Amino acid sequence: MRITEAILRHQNTVLSVSSLIQDYYGIGGVCLSLPVVINRGGVAKLLRIRLSDTEADQLRNSAAVLQLIAFTLNLT
Repeated sequence: MRITEAILRHQNTVLSVSSLIQDYYGIGGVCLSLPVVINRGGVAKLLRIRLSDTEADQLRNSAAVLQLIAFTLNLT
């Protein structure tokens, strides 16, 4: 409901939603739930949060696992 409200009311609200990621800590071509600005146009901007090296490595690993699952299930 909150996502729909942000879109319909053009609110520029920050929410964590799953969207296609390109060039985020070296990650691309996978959908991840990250903080984004939502408005009438949908995802208006991906917010780039500061991650430690360990956190960035863990995020890249999670993205790789998702890509492997998608490939294995022939979802790509």
